[in-house]
Amino acid sequence: MFADRSSPIVASATAASKLPRVALLALLVAFICPGILTRDFWGSSELSAFATILTMINGSGIDWALPNILGKPDYLDTPLMLWCAALFAKLFGGLLGNEVAARLSILFFYTFTTGFIWYGTWYLARRDEAQPVALAFGKSASPRDYGRVVGDAALLLFIGTLGLFIPLRELDSEIGLICVTAAYIFGLGWALWHPKWGSLATGAAVGAAILASDLWLGLILFVTAIYIHCRAHAFIPQPLMPRLVCLVLSASAVFFVWPIAGVAFTIEMVDAWWLGWWQHQLALVDLPSSKDITWMLKNAFWFVWPVGPFMLGCLYAFRKQIGRTHIKLPLMVLAALCVWALFVRVSNESILMALIPPATILAGFGMMAARRSWSSLLDWFSACVFSLLLLALWLYYIAWHWGFPPKMYHSVFKLAPMVSPTFHGFWLAVCFAATLAWIALVMWRLNHDKSIAWRGPWLAAAGVSATAIITVGLFGDLIDGNRSMKPVAEHILADYKAQQGSAQCINADELDHEQIQYMRHWGLPLEKGQCEFKLVQTARVEQGAEVIGYYNRPRDRHGFILLKK
Repeated sequence: MFADRSSPIVASATAASKLPRVALLALLVAFICPGILTRDFWGSSELSAFATILTMINGSGIDWALPNILGKPDYLDTPLMLWCAALFAKLFGGLLGNEVAARLSILFFYTFTTGFIWYGTWYLARRDEAQPVALAFGKSASPRDYGRVVGDAALLLFIGTLGLFIPLRELDSEIGLICVTAAYIFGLGWALWHPKWGSLATGAAVGAAILASDLWLGLILFVTAIYIHCRAHAFIPQPLMPRLVCLVLSASAVFFVWPIAGVAFTIEMVDAWWLGWWQHQLALVDLPSSKDITWMLKNAFWFVWPVGPFMLGCLYAFRKQIGRTHIKLPLMVLAALCVWALFVRVSNESILMALIPPATILAGFGMMAARRSWSSLLDWFSACVFSLLLLALWLYYIAWHWGFPPKMYHSVFKLAPMVSPTFHGFWLAVCFAATLAWIALVMWRLNHDKSIAWRGPWLAAAGVSATAIITVGLFGDLIDGNRSMKPVAEHILADYKAQQGSAQCINADELDHEQIQYMRHWGLPLEKGQCEFKLVQTARVEQGAEVIGYYNRPRDRHGFILLKK
């Protein structure tokens, strides 16, 4: 029945039917936009990054070349993300405000990440050795159609990954890290078709990896790229030296922009700053702790759903063809990232996010190789789980406004007791439209049994997108009240102005540099030295001073105290 070519994948022309590009683009936009432009900062990592960004846009070239917060070196927030966010804030801060303008960088990284994943998969899936079994009866998918549908499946699985729901919207280093990892795989795939240009892109991604994460990730990816170019059979017929020269030159050019800029702006400070950076890099080399391993065991499965199961399915289906380039290449990148995660101390979330791009490409092939019953499982799982989740969100919204059912009301109320139920006609209409669109998609799935490869990933991605829209649209103010520091700063400022008199400042000697910077951004006149008022954290209470007020986010163990001497 089949041709001699051995492959676990059978793809008919019907299964590789084209997903309308307008629909795919609309879904990509619908996924990322909620929670980007209409919220406050939600986490401490975002606030830390924003404090450095404020120093950049209010400072000089020194602050751009050597990231710092009010003079304190910032080695945790990587320069690639900081530069992009600060550039957007500098260009559009006057129009949109620095907070919103800085978060435009998330859209920038997201756009490139999705493009790199799609095209990286496209270049791998169009190779002759990647093609499915030729059908003896019926029309097989053409290489172009097959490459497109695998790229679509990989991209939809990426935005349908549950663990990326919040991290992709946060202004911190992870969004740059995942973009660089995707760019690295894209460069390797592109080099199969255009060796010099692909090698330049791979080298640029290696250099950017140091700017987006740490020195060790860049070195590991550099060594992996050289090994792949030297040993992968798809590269062997091509001249090696031109590719290696392109790889080394582009990696060096991208990375050395940073230290050269530091020397150009401030040769006096650059030695001390880079010595601290180097010591920070050395401190990162460490084995994972038992706490990290426990966290991974508890959270890794749901974080990478549904990418993880289909990636494992791909490895099982191709167990006899594991050396084929479209499987071996992303698998080697995955192995390199696992080595990085094993010997370098980074956050568990960063590790999983870095693993997502190569895992997504493997999952795209795994989706094509899966039996129809397994691929349909993703359809029904998405339809059931997200339908119940959207129903629960609407019920909680009704309970928040009407107080019934009481248990739901109290659950919502405890998240942010200071926030009153809000009604936004525009967002309510958008959420209602998203709910109707989801119901229409589920009905479409119930009434169409034709096997299309992108159907399951489409439902998963659409479910996550609908959840994002409805969560942010209905509960945006509630989430801000629970997680944002802005209401806390505004409350402190209001109490200070009510007690101010002739006072002109608030002492901030006991606050961190990050806290001083972002609190100043929201209007608090924090200064070092003698002031009539003083702001301290609750863990550092002073005796003999008049307490003006206690301030903290809901459920925070520690907050702030405003004192009057």
